[in-house]
Amino acid sequence: MTALTLTGLLAYYFIGLGYLTGFGSEEAMFLNQRFANKIDLRGLVLSGILIGALGVLDDLVITQASVVFELNMANPALGFAELYRRGMRIGQDHVAATINILVLAYTGAALPLLLLVSLAGERFDTFINREFVTEEVVRTLVGSLGLIAAVPLTTLLAGLVALYHHRLGRLRPHLEPVTAGGEHEHHHHH
Repeated sequence: MTALTLTGLLAYYFIGLGYLTGFGSEEAMFLNQRFANKIDLRGLVLSGILIGALGVLDDLVITQASVVFELNMANPALGFAELYRRGMRIGQDHVAATINILVLAYTGAALPLLLLVSLAGERFDTFINREFVTEEVVRTLVGSLGLIAAVPLTTLLAGLVALYHHRLGRLRPHLEPVTAGGEHEHHHHH
């Protein structure tokens, strides 16, 4: 939630900084005409960024927590600092790969448009300032920053849960790591 909130705040800031109006697509223009200015198109851009980021954050956060739990189960003697350091090393690789996927997916989806602009001979500085391009740049940058923030937060929380799950009281069955057999880990601490 913290990473998603940060992503939302960054998106809101960059939508304002980039003077995005929400008219970056034909669909947005159609919505505006059809519903006579009743839809906040800037809010729609913000919502789209958040929904897109949520899907990627969900994948990254669950995987990162699993990595930390597995590291802890593989070597229960690891202290918090070492568990965090090892988890972060894996998380950094995962973030880099995920950001590459985002950039390549957006580029692949925009390939016909990129080819059209290239063949038309439009200058790069003119092209990059078109709203539909700026929206995608903001979407990619903001989503990437949210992912980068999610890894240390998730690693920190997962490390604390992995090492101190016996102190969680009534929340313990819902938060403690699950073993390879699908059972919750039950360590007895004396």
